[in-house]
Amino acid sequence: MPPSHGILYPSLVVLAARLGALIIQPEHRFFGASQPLAPAPFSTSHLQLLTPQQALADAAALIEATRVARNCTGRNGQPRCPAITAGGSYPGWQAFAMRLRYPAVVDMAYSASPALGFYNQVVDPLGYYARVTASAARASAGCPAAVRALLAATLAAADKPTMVQKLNLCAPLPAYIEAGDAALLRDELAMVFQYSWANMNMANYPPPPFSRTRLLEACEAIEGAPPGDPWGALAGFFGNFSGGGAPCFNLSAQMPSGPNATISAGDFSGVGSGDDGSSWDFETCLYCVQPIGTDGRGDMFLPRAFSYAWQTQHCLSRFNMTPQPRTLPDLWGTDEEVLPRVTSHIVFTNGLNDGWSVGGVLRNLSDTLLSFSMENGAHHSDLNYAWPSASDTPDVLQTRELVAQTLERWLAEGGWRAGAAQ
Repeated sequence: MPPSHGILYPSLVVLAARLGALIIQPEHRFFGASQPLAPAPFSTSHLQLLTPQQALADAAALIEATRVARNCTGRNGQPRCPAITAGGSYPGWQAFAMRLRYPAVVDMAYSASPALGFYNQVVDPLGYYARVTASAARASAGCPAAVRALLAATLAAADKPTMVQKLNLCAPLPAYIEAGDAALLRDELAMVFQYSWANMNMANYPPPPFSRTRLLEACEAIEGAPPGDPWGALAGFFGNFSGGGAPCFNLSAQMPSGPNATISAGDFSGVGSGDDGSSWDFETCLYCVQPIGTDGRGDMFLPRAFSYAWQTQHCLSRFNMTPQPRTLPDLWGTDEEVLPRVTSHIVFTNGLNDGWSVGGVLRNLSDTLLSFSMENGAHHSDLNYAWPSASDTPDVLQTRELVAQTLERWLAEGGWRAGAAQ
């Protein structure tokens, strides 16, 4: 789940107007249009400067610079402008971490779909795609069985020439796949297939039957495919739901940039392609390790277990770096049982159809660490539309209102001024 590259969430515009707030929307270093220290072709040499700690320090410096520019530092007789960090997905985790790590700068946080349990390494690795599968079943009851049957009839046991020919893969294949065997090609095609579903599920809001979504369309395409041509159905899926549309399906377009890049990367929900994909691959190879796997039973995909050993091998090959999955939880105290002792004034939200919600904060941790869940929500659905919106389900509308009321109350109380933990 790569960072949102400077995308301004529509509902935050509405919330800011309600709170009388100024919105500052920075772009995460080395994502989107952000460049390394000098304009140059992308390389991995700058990635030593890409860590969560450095990204948080950027945001803290920007907040303080804005206070200075607007004469509201709270020092030398000036009034103090309170700051609320907000975001969804990895930026939602950053919003939470800003309040945790910079309590003198950030007064409260709105953390949507932050997947904290993944970063804490306390989540069931099979939970993510099990939730994606459950969401597909909710969209169309026969979808998981149809997907399993499709994969069993195609990728599960095919040889390499058959996969290349039947799926009309562009030549040449990525060099490492050209040099590899059928099992490698199968793994990479299965990875594209499953993260395509992950992407559709994150956007599966409002869910069927409230609306038609891409996830529902994908289910219908597979369930309604002509019998006797499973390869045609799979090729159609890649062409229509995995960024295809060209005369052949180009696996190279699925890859991040940089040396030793592979389609299967640090995040099994997909790292993305190009330079942004390489930056996210790096982050999930260092501190933001995300345990995600499949077993083909609780989910509808080909089995591929999560393995710290595989993760380490991949990260050494890509970045000469060994993952440090528990470094930040242990140093910062991000585990749920620790948080009430070290921080306060954070709102967590989760859409329960979202695969990331299996690692969400789903209960109140204290009187000022609050959680709101949305039965019909997908990935930070509460941020994605201006509100009130005719497209929204009642639970998402209610969550937005509860978040707004909570932040208004905390601002009025001013209790956040007393320190981090309350």
